Amino acid sequence: MLAAKILDNLKGEFWSLRPDANKVLRREITFVHRDHQRQGIAQHLVHLGLDFDKLRSSGIDGIVSEASSFANQTLLARNGYQEIARSERKDYVRANGEPVVFPDETTAIKLFY
Repeated sequence: MLAAKILDNLKGEFWSLRPDANKVLRREITFVHRDHQRQGIAQHLVHLGLDFDKLRSSGIDGIVSEASSFANQTLLARNGYQEIARSERKDYVRANGEPVVFPDETTAIKLFY
């Protein structure tokens, strides 16, 4: 339940942040196992199967993605995505009041477009 809250937290805000958008794709979780990182796999996956000309001609205004890891945030920024909202890490706590600990340099969950 907590993972779903973290991953969906900012997506609900998208339409108020970008009222000019009519139709978007939602990019979901990208994960590369630690043993296979730093080999260009995530870079390959970020736009795998997407034909941007066809998407534009179909009325797709852009791609929205919530990134909860520093690596994914860096990947998206490097590929032209813009951060449009964020939720600070301190805002996420477990039912017992303990803060959620992220395993990397993540300081915030970020919504990219």
